[in-house]
Amino acid sequence: MAVEGSQRRTLLKSQSTNRLSHQHIDFGWSATTVVIVLFLSVPILTILFKLFDGPGESWGHIVKHLLAGYVANSTFLVGVGGGLALLFGVVPAWIVSRYTLPMQRTFEWALILPLAIPNYLTAYAYAGFFDYSGPFQMFTALFTGVAAGGQHVDMMNPLGLAFVLSVSLYPYVYVTARSFFLNQSASQLNAAVLMGARESSIFWRIALPLARPAIAGGLFLVLMEILNDYGAAYYYGVSTFTTAIFRSWFALEEPDTSIYLAALLCLFVLGLILLERFQRRRKGYTFRPSDSRLARVQPTRGRQWLLWAVCMIPLTFGFLIPLFQMLYWSYFSYANVLSSAFWEMIGYSFLLASLSALLCICIAYMLIYGARWSKSANVNLFSRLAVLGYAVPGVVIAVGVLVPGLAIDKWLVTMFKNQFDWSIGFLINGTLIGLLFAYSVRFLAVSFNPIEASVRRLSPSLGEASRLLGASKWRRTKEVNLPLLKNGLWGGALLVFVDVLKELPLTLLLKPYGVITLSTKAYEYASDERIAESALPSLVIIAVGVLPVIFLNKLIQK
Repeated sequence: MAVEGSQRRTLLKSQSTNRLSHQHIDFGWSATTVVIVLFLSVPILTILFKLFDGPGESWGHIVKHLLAGYVANSTFLVGVGGGLALLFGVVPAWIVSRYTLPMQRTFEWALILPLAIPNYLTAYAYAGFFDYSGPFQMFTALFTGVAAGGQHVDMMNPLGLAFVLSVSLYPYVYVTARSFFLNQSASQLNAAVLMGARESSIFWRIALPLARPAIAGGLFLVLMEILNDYGAAYYYGVSTFTTAIFRSWFALEEPDTSIYLAALLCLFVLGLILLERFQRRRKGYTFRPSDSRLARVQPTRGRQWLLWAVCMIPLTFGFLIPLFQMLYWSYFSYANVLSSAFWEMIGYSFLLASLSALLCICIAYMLIYGARWSKSANVNLFSRLAVLGYAVPGVVIAVGVLVPGLAIDKWLVTMFKNQFDWSIGFLINGTLIGLLFAYSVRFLAVSFNPIEASVRRLSPSLGEASRLLGASKWRRTKEVNLPLLKNGLWGGALLVFVDVLKELPLTLLLKPYGVITLSTKAYEYASDERIAESALPSLVIIAVGVLPVIFLNKLIQK
């Protein structure tokens, strides 16, 4: 008996040792994950370290005469633009989720369409639509008899810019709010109805407070895009932090001043994050998902059309008017734009977006599974720092790539000259390498989140079964993971593709010399006061931008 007990203890000890051996930290994958994260953090770390070098010569003048204006304009755009985006996003999301309307299913996806149009293109469209010779003036003259130009709506000011940004970006709020409203607890709303609560009370006292975290997440994305905007603010003549960074780098030729302004912009972003956290504090938002589908309310015929008109307001201002203006311009200007150079520009833009999408999904996959294979909770947490680049404006990332890239390029040029007597050009700045790296830092989160969501749906037993059968990590990746994750991979790649196609400030700073993309060409036309000719490249961006709208709508319905 004593021998059997000793053997049993030995067997248990052996099983425990084997179990622990499977849970030991894989330092190879841990190191790989940490290196990737640190590499992607170089732009932000550069901004932090360069602050110790001091600002440029014009910093004193900027602080004394201009900085207050940058802060005031940026704050105004964030406050007014964010507030209007909340209004345009939350109200239609509640209406299409709660009520039965004419064109119900069309509204569900059509209200996301403004995301297909970059905000700087919407700004160009509104400037032309309300111009002295624009369609608005012609319609006014037709219906009122007042000569064209007699009544003019001035959009080229901070208020006009805030409105344009809000109607362009409200879908971020709409998507998150609608997703919550569709999945909220039916029992809570039904209980309120049985107690005699009015629809307005149900919205203000139950649905809206519970949806606050989801709405805050969408609003945060809106505010980040407002602070990242350059093309619209520059064209409307509104001085913001982003336009100031460009002016300091190109006009004043003071990178150190640009870095200080970029750091202040990062502090602005951090302040928004802390403000949202402070407002939430220790409040919790939990509910039990409903087992039954939330029944829609059937309003009266007159109320249905009133709600229909409310949903048409953001759709008209955010998508239909800009699209109409672009089509109107392209009808008169396509002959001047269509050429072999235009098709080459489309090809290069698509190639650049495709390479960026492929790079982002590869990095995201390595980070997600590298953190898992490392079997370290700390490494898993550290890997998520790589997606913080999406919360940083593109112009800041561009500056963070330019400074170390220039230093490395100068060192390489000197080394090859001294060691091998070779004359080489820059390998990072003004090349595809630097631009793709910057895109990876900026848009990694866009691919990371859909892929991670797909990974979480996979049963751990699949990986364990293949491991017990002796399959290596790479074979499991090829034959098990990739086929099962294809929807998440395609979704992440599609979102990155469209975001790269639309990105303007980062591309303007880092694109290779002589290379023109669709976004930079539209900006070039607008800057040269050839605004009508910007329509054709803009329409290509809009057409491609409709694809993620369809993807997002299917994702919400699921």
